[in-house]
Amino acid sequence: MGQTRKMVQPSSHADWSSGGKRKMRRGGAVGVGIEENILAIFDDSHDSQYSHDDRLAFLEAVRATSIVAEDRTPPTTKMFETIFQIFRTEKSLELIMASFQLLNELEQSFPRVYSDAGAASKASSTSQPELVVDEEAWSPFTLTADSERATSKGSSAKTIGPSAFHRIIQDLAAELNDTSVQPSDIRSLRNMLLFQYLVTVLEGEFLARMSIYKETMQWTIIRESTLNILLGSRRINYKGLLKDCLSVICGLHKILAGCGDGLKFSEASTEKSSKDSRTSLAIALPEVEEGTCTVMQKLMIMIMELDILKKQADIKCFTTRADGVRTPLLETILDEVTYDAGNLSTVLQVFNHPKWKLELVLQYFSKYIVKPTVRTRRRLSDSAEDATFHGTLRSLGNMNSVRSVVKKISAEAVQLLLAHGFQAHLALSSKHYQYDDISDSKAKDSSLREISEEMISAFNNLRKTDGYISICSTFRINIGISFSISGVILFPCMPLISITQAHGDITDCKRSTVCCIDNPLKKAIEVSRVHSHAIGL
Repeated sequence: MGQTRKMVQPSSHADWSSGGKRKMRRGGAVGVGIEENILAIFDDSHDSQYSHDDRLAFLEAVRATSIVAEDRTPPTTKMFETIFQIFRTEKSLELIMASFQLLNELEQSFPRVYSDAGAASKASSTSQPELVVDEEAWSPFTLTADSERATSKGSSAKTIGPSAFHRIIQDLAAELNDTSVQPSDIRSLRNMLLFQYLVTVLEGEFLARMSIYKETMQWTIIRESTLNILLGSRRINYKGLLKDCLSVICGLHKILAGCGDGLKFSEASTEKSSKDSRTSLAIALPEVEEGTCTVMQKLMIMIMELDILKKQADIKCFTTRADGVRTPLLETILDEVTYDAGNLSTVLQVFNHPKWKLELVLQYFSKYIVKPTVRTRRRLSDSAEDATFHGTLRSLGNMNSVRSVVKKISAEAVQLLLAHGFQAHLALSSKHYQYDDISDSKAKDSSLREISEEMISAFNNLRKTDGYISICSTFRINIGISFSISGVILFPCMPLISITQAHGDITDCKRSTVCCIDNPLKKAIEVSRVHSHAIGL
């Protein structure tokens, strides 16, 4: 089984601890003399009228010794704390951006947790990769209750505890969705950058732990992750945290899509700022908002991955009562879009990761598609397929099932779910075409053809429920692609002929000639508009 190797500063020898875990002692950070000289730049700036320039000089000095130098060494804990303090307390956009960039560069250069897969492969072809944990490395997170209380009594800018992490997300949600809140310009931008940095730290550690866990199946590796400890803390309202995450990502998406006004600068704050400063903030804010939206999606995907790993560990009896019970994030999202159908379109648009978009669509449909009460042997063997997009479309090929689903939600919601589910399925299929063997292409072609024909069948049934149904643009494009794929797969090197003759309730499409394209998906997209127009959408 794999081991967890723990690194401790500052000497350079190794020893063995109990429990089969190896502690590695490595060379320390920058020397005491260098640390004192660099910190002196910051300390002297307290009483200096040139404090802004002195702080920039301090950040550049750290970059020179830890990033640029050939024999670079990680900053000391005190130096890290000083950089983080500048990031969280300064009001200068230049200092905030400089410290943010430096923190991210240091995170990339000196990870606290990483996989030692390369060394393991060199040592032996049968040895498993190890997880290297630098226990004495500085972290922006404070996870123990005693440490968090000590931090709250001292400087609040040193580290972030579970409650402070939740508060950052709450503030973002309030500023984005509450019109009565008048955020200050620099504070809003700094909160978003702070959130981005914290998620970057969580992501680097979690991905390293997840890769090792899949090799070793040691649940302790995931249990000890910062993300798992953070979400399991009693100092946060877990379900409230998930709802706030969803609120932030929906609010940011609406702003970026042009449906919202974005964060507005308070007049009192902008009057005190120079014209150049206001211009810089106005230029920086949209990019920071877009980055925050992307990072929030990363956080939510990590939480959903953690939910899956925990569920698998529960099945294999790896977990204990100490792991607790948490509501999966995907269930929380489904509950929110069920009670507020207006968010359904936003959530489907904002999740551009095909795997999780498809999973969301399938679970949403599973709540409303009635399963047969009597299961035959054949139905039992098909139960696994029912949870796929193919199984969902096959269920919607039944007219009674479509009527039942439309009564429970709406025809518009069914369109959105089918359209985004089809998009996700195509995205996943295109990856198979790109990376898998050509010998398996016929099976994939057949699968795409079946999916496309079932998509058309579901569309026919949806139209029968209401002949005057309004077809949304997203669904219009995807049903056109369905016709295109059906024709492309059947006649890959011939002029495209729609197969709608097998569906008498849809107007026959005219014959259209398209140059031969090797990739069926590209060919489908090329002619989708022709077919969409031909069926009167």
